[in-house]
Amino acid sequence: MSEARNLQKWALNVSGAKEFLDILPKLPKNKKIKPGLYVSYEIDLSDLEDDGLDYCTPTIASVLIVDSKEKMTEIGYIMAYNWETHWLYFEGDCEVDTVENWWELIQKEYGKRKDK
Repeated sequence: MSEARNLQKWALNVSGAKEFLDILPKLPKNKKIKPGLYVSYEIDLSDLEDDGLDYCTPTIASVLIVDSKEKMTEIGYIMAYNWETHWLYFEGDCEVDTVENWWELIQKEYGKRKDK
């Protein structure tokens, strides 16, 4: 897990996402969650079970919308592979070209959903 945390730090810095994600509150684990946009830095241990970081691409950060009923919807995330590359995902699209574009897509989607 410590290797995965190091990979996480690397990918957040290399992708440029850290500066955007730092403005979001972290998803609370043990209390009532207010509606809003959150970031989670949870790394799923099952992503590391087979061959650790050499096999799969763990999700190193997720952006979630929480609605008034505390329903969470993941709209963006970042995956990384073995200190070689990272992917910015937005609702299933893994071909987002820049972190600025990724962040803009997240903001637009949040704007559409927060009023519902």
